[in-house]
Amino acid sequence: YPAMTARDDSLEKIREKLGTAACVEDAAGLEAYNTEWRGHFKGTATFVAKPANTEEVAFVVRTCAEAGIPVVPVGGNTGLVSGAVADDEVVISTERLNRIEAVDTVNGTMTVGAGCILADIQKAADEADKLFPLSLAAEGSCRIGGNLSTNAGGTNVLRYGNARDLVLGL
Repeated sequence: YPAMTARDDSLEKIREKLGTAACVEDAAGLEAYNTEWRGHFKGTATFVAKPANTEEVAFVVRTCAEAGIPVVPVGGNTGLVSGAVADDEVVISTERLNRIEAVDTVNGTMTVGAGCILADIQKAADEADKLFPLSLAAEGSCRIGGNLSTNAGGTNVLRYGNARDLVLGL
């Protein structure tokens, strides 16, 4: 057998840490990550890691950095600038980082994972008799990590500000 390359070795470490169910490598599964939602651009990524917590995210990023493998984060893949189109990079999907950790009605704050769908955050706030004012056309599929990384505005931007105005910390 030929010696494993640093890339192969790194991807194997990621598989071991996350489990094969949290890694996408088959052509059919990769299609969703390699196709920009409008169909204008197509990537060629061959590996998607789907970490479930910040420890796993850090592990994937550290492992890739040590091997010189670039990474591309992907949230809901609803962006209009094709920033999530990856070529030979490792895709890090935030879809499993989807927990609403806490809703603090006294302080008017929420703690959520980067992979939470915006509509789920709005619903959790509504159920607590609060308002999460960020509202976008893609709110049923966009993820808060992508909203924050692009400083999304949305339909309530003039009253409540951009996404960064709604964040206390990361």
